Amino acid sequence: MSKNIENQVKKESPIGPIIAILIVVASLAFFYLDPLEFSTTLYKVLALLVGLTIAGFVFFKSPQGARLYTFAKETKIELRKVVWPTKDETIKITGMIIVAVFIVAIFLWIIDAFFTWVVQFLTN
Repeated sequence: MSKNIENQVKKESPIGPIIAILIVVASLAFFYLDPLEFSTTLYKVLALLVGLTIAGFVFFKSPQGARLYTFAKETKIELRKVVWPTKDETIKITGMIIVAVFIVAIFLWIIDAFFTWVVQFLTN
């Protein structure tokens, strides 16, 4: 099974993502350089959105895009399995963290004051 996946990965060519990146770069260049001298920004933004949409379609038709789509679907499935804390648990844990941060801050302030006092004592 793993050899089959390794062979599939080796056979994939990066041409799809490269073309998608080139389309994005061309769209951005068209937006900023404005070779057709559009009078409004609306046309430039629409041209940019069309270019980004085409780049997205090109990328997701490539094997790498298909793998990314599959990964996103599987991630969504796994997120449904997560047991999220209740509101009361979240409030209690947040309160404990705030108290812990406050205690550590006071401790570090005391240590800093001590070292400041030591340095002042040694330099005077």
